[in-house]
Amino acid sequence: MRARTIVLLAVAAYLAFLAATMPARWALARFQPPPEVSLSDVQGTVWNGSAALALQAGTPIANVRWHFLASRLASARIAYAIDAAGAALQAHGEVARGIGAVEARGVTARGDAAGVSALVPLAAAWRPQGEFLLDAPALAWDGRAVRGTARAEWREASLAISDVRPLGSYRVEVRADGGPARIEVSTLEGPLRIAGHGTFAPPGALAFSGEARAQGNAAAALEPLLDLLGPRRADGAHALDWRTVPANLPPRS
Repeated sequence: MRARTIVLLAVAAYLAFLAATMPARWALARFQPPPEVSLSDVQGTVWNGSAALALQAGTPIANVRWHFLASRLASARIAYAIDAAGAALQAHGEVARGIGAVEARGVTARGDAAGVSALVPLAAAWRPQGEFLLDAPALAWDGRAVRGTARAEWREASLAISDVRPLGSYRVEVRADGGPARIEVSTLEGPLRIAGHGTFAPPGALAFSGEARAQGNAAAALEPLLDLLGPRRADGAHALDWRTVPANLPPRS
């Protein structure tokens, strides 16, 4: 065997060794998480490791573990199994980078609404409480469009601005086939009834319209909250019309 071939094989073996033992701390130092969260106590390698996930305010969320799924390379996907376990969040799923798209498969999550909502400044200001559940069999985003389905539920919901507790339990269904994701909101139970539909386009373009109304003995106590949600209609319901756009995009005329 020629000396040049031996050198090339040695270099390749050394690079493979570096990749296999690359510390997760080194890789995550080059990863920029959202400003609301922080990672600490990073252990292991980029292939198998763990880290503590917390809010910048210091609130711990969960311990996150990842495991590289080598078998997914056969389908041209770089994939990881992700598990999160903590008092505020429990989650499991697969995250992958395919050809031109980021994918999530078999994602399930259960957590405290107060902890999860801290990632959304607008929601955090209302200090929501209750249980949050997520089930996303398959989602893919290519930077322009979303494909897949997901379901989220907020059970035993309550807000700091209302004395009525709980307000109810609610479900959001998400379906996307390449354009903006279609969302459908319904009420499972409770005195505050919310229903409506709309669209969502990442990273933050939301258009939602629907109605909210109160029922039962708590109806009068819910009026201040209903007035905040939307104007009262002649039939007694309050109209909902919520729209947001990403900070880097101008509103539609």
